[in-house]
Amino acid sequence: MKYAICLQPYIPMRATASEEAEMVSQLLFGDTFRIMEELPRWYRIVRDCDEYEGWIDWKTATIIKELEYQQYRLNTENALLLRQPYNVIARTGSGPSASLYLSWGSRIFNLDDMGISFQMQGYRFDVPNMTYVNPMKASAVSRNACAKFLLQQAQMLANVPYLWGGCSAFGIDCSGFTQTLFRFIGINLPRNASQQAKEGISVSYENRLVGDLAFFNHGEGNTISHVGVCDDHGRILHCSASLHFDEFRPEGIWNLERQELSHQLVCLRRLF
Repeated sequence: MKYAICLQPYIPMRATASEEAEMVSQLLFGDTFRIMEELPRWYRIVRDCDEYEGWIDWKTATIIKELEYQQYRLNTENALLLRQPYNVIARTGSGPSASLYLSWGSRIFNLDDMGISFQMQGYRFDVPNMTYVNPMKASAVSRNACAKFLLQQAQMLANVPYLWGGCSAFGIDCSGFTQTLFRFIGINLPRNASQQAKEGISVSYENRLVGDLAFFNHGEGNTISHVGVCDDHGRILHCSASLHFDEFRPEGIWNLERQELSHQLVCLRRLF
């Protein structure tokens, strides 16, 4: 087995080994993964943070030694997270210098004592001040503090466009948003909304709190196809066309612009 890390702003993960195949998810900068199968120009990989599987272009992978891989895995929980929607990072190394535009939620390791640069795989990356944040451990702080922090990070992505399979500020889908968001409080969520709905504990609409996840469908019984985050003003923050707030009613999501119920509520879950 080979081991690798994403040192690109993002890497598309596809359903099959083809550039024309559906993008099912994305690797973000700092994500580690395992290479399970090799074809000409393609790797079938499993992303470590959620065990999600897909195909990537072999040129986008940065192969690392097993010992390095294990060290990254060990330090993932303590990695800093980039907090701005788009973070301009200067890269220098053996080749030409370059600027990388890294997404909100990307992981950075081994920040130096000055807090301005880090080293990864023979490259130096210079990081502007206030670009990164320590993930908050949900179990180590009050729920109110954790929920406030979570909503602050969530609102960084307001108006980012919807993209099927997206997990980044360059384009994101509903469950990609919640999955990446919960990195900021040290909770690893599965990739899809239907999988996320099995996490945590069930809560009622009346007893919901800020930071609870609400799951919806489009009228297909109890089949879950959408997820959003509850705020403290009777709204839901979710990605549909773009990441935005809508009114959250007992029946589901009320779209003010179209004056209609866009999604029907199935359940709510509390993860912290």
